[in-house]
Amino acid sequence: MKRITIHTTNHKSKLLSFADTVAERNLCITENSYQAGNYSIKLAWETSVTNVFIQALILLLYDIATYENPIYRHSPKLRDLTEGLLNTPLHECDIQRLKAFLRTNKELHIDGYVAFRMEAYRAQLDMMLYKIIKKINSTK
Repeated sequence: MKRITIHTTNHKSKLLSFADTVAERNLCITENSYQAGNYSIKLAWETSVTNVFIQALILLLYDIATYENPIYRHSPKLRDLTEGLLNTPLHECDIQRLKAFLRTNKELHIDGYVAFRMEAYRAQLDMMLYKIIKKINSTK
């Protein structure tokens, strides 16, 4: 059985939604807590479902990274375009980095992970915006 404590300061609703999603997939939530503006969920899962858990967690991290970008936050159509990034080598790299992180750490602060360890994904989001703006300007 593997365990992790996931913390957040700004994305409580997204973390709760994630917890509900993984609970439906037979991962068990062991404890929720709220202290000094920091919301935490302790999760435990069987080793046999580690890949399913990591896939769900990376989608949560992508959602938060996209939401933190002010342009994507206000455009549902642009957020839908980011689903195309799931079939790229960047996605596989992010999964491997997250697996390596979870092997050595028992706690994950999702706000910090997105800010400091997902720079390649955030750069890819910016490149997508740049390409869209370039296409718009070329059609004028």
